[in-house]
Amino acid sequence: MAAALGARAARRLRLLLSALKPGIQVPRAGPAAAFGSSVTSAKAEVNGVHLHYLRTGDGEHAVLLLPGMLGSGETDFGPQIEKLNKKLFTVVAWDPRGYGHSRPPDRDFPVDFFERDAKDAIGLMKTLKFKKVSLLGWSDGGITALIAAAWYPSYVSKMVIWGANAYVTEQDAEIYQGSICRDLLPLVQCPTLIVHGEKDPLVPRFHADFLHRHVRGSRLKHVHLREEPVPQNHRRAGSARQPRARWRA
Repeated sequence: MAAALGARAARRLRLLLSALKPGIQVPRAGPAAAFGSSVTSAKAEVNGVHLHYLRTGDGEHAVLLLPGMLGSGETDFGPQIEKLNKKLFTVVAWDPRGYGHSRPPDRDFPVDFFERDAKDAIGLMKTLKFKKVSLLGWSDGGITALIAAAWYPSYVSKMVIWGANAYVTEQDAEIYQGSICRDLLPLVQCPTLIVHGEKDPLVPRFHADFLHRHVRGSRLKHVHLREEPVPQNHRRAGSARQPRARWRA
């Protein structure tokens, strides 16, 4: 497990460094998942590129799902695409440029790639004729959501983010310089829920606390998985406890 977590962290740092080291490859997406006839798959031209998205539901409340690094709407948000209330929400799950099916172009990481993704995300929703939108973003998608909410306060209604960070630590300074979205946080005006996994191996708790302090009126939920005792009649012979995942805020 430790080796796997270390590999994930190293991969993220390599990608953050890719502005200085071009040529890092992003895996190709497989065929679109079969979500059923209620989910449509399409592309829209935004800011000079063709962005892929999945869309479902016909509710008045538009929600954009923003995936994390190397992810896509399909890979990162399958349960949300399937389970969010389709009468209350119109759900759009997008692939940022260079990810998933939003190719060409291949993914690159200029210094302003988060800002570029924010412009693309809002541009997509405006192209699809939504008057306002709420954002659900995790990891890099959470950072993109924060920037979008700061830049387009009249367009973003609400926001939920998790696994996002506002800046790099001193330990990372030699690898990746600068503020990610820290300077924009006071500009966020929409109601915001910040969720943080207590055992997140890549984003320490202090990032969520920092976001909470600087996004005015935000709410913060720290969550973790715990083991619960299994009833006697469900225990296997020789097993006193069995892991059972449950989110607890």
